[in-house]
Parts: sequence; C-alpha cells; structure tokens
Amino acid sequence: MNIKETLHAKRLKTEAHIRALEAAGTAGKRYTATMPDIPFLVLGLLCDVGWLMHLIAGGARLFRGFDPLLCLSLIGVIVGVGMTIYLNRIQEKEIALRYQKNLSFGLTIASGLVGGVAGILLGSPWIAIGGFLNFVTGLPLYLSFKPGIRYGVQ
Repeated sequence: MNIKETLHAKRLKTEAHIRALEAAGTAGKRYTATMPDIPFLVLGLLCDVGWLMHLIAGGARLFRGFDPLLCLSLIGVIVGVGMTIYLNRIQEKEIALRYQKNLSFGLTIASGLVGGVAGILLGSPWIAIGGFLNFVTGLPLYLSFKPGIRYGVQ
C-alpha cells in the first residue's frame, strides 16, 4: 500500500467513526480539515520537526535559567501535541469539534509563535527556528479546518 492509499484509508476510518457518532446523535458541530492528505502529511511532519526543535532546545535552555515566556510556550506545545495525539488515537484529528481543533492545532502553533519570539529574545537560534517552523507550517493546517462535516476529502 502506498502512502496516499494509507492516508486515504485512515481518513475513511475517521469518517466512519464520525458517521457512527452522527448516528448516535453525539457528533456535535464539527470542523473538517479540507486540505488534501499528502500536503496535510508533509506540513504536519514539518510542523512536528519545528515543535520538536522548539521543545528540545527550549527544555535545554530552561536548565540554564527560568524564562516565563519560554516556559509558557513549552507548556503550550506539550498540551497541544498531547491533544493532537489523543485526537488521532480516537479518530477525530481531521474532523474535530471546535474546542478540539483549537486545543490541538491552535495551541501548538500559537505556542510555536511565542517560542519563536522567546528564542529571539533569549538569543537562541534553535528555539527561534523551531518555533517559527512550527508556526509557519502548522498555520495552513489550522486554517484548512472549515465548519461542517465534509466526507470524501482527498
């Protein structure tokens, strides 16, 4: 199975999960990621590289001294990524409720922007690059979510 078929099968599984929630009357008002699977994957991987750089370099920097802005951004990344992993596990990553979308993708990319600024203020290029990479590649993912459930997005 190639990557495109695997991603499409995953999205079909997500859509089946949402249909089951709809049948039970518990789907709520959903937002669907309308970006095609391959760009979603590529931008998602680049975003992951960014938050990993941000997290590793920021964590190492915290050992040398506490900075509240950096600490806030690291906590935001951890919570946002944790929520994204949880949504992926329960098959609601691409078709999420508003608070799920904001708490996962929104919090992660906002923390990336804060981390990028903190990296500049602290003179740490790795934190700044990681934070801004996280923000720049995660923003299109976040903005691709549109109100309503859309089935069959390729």
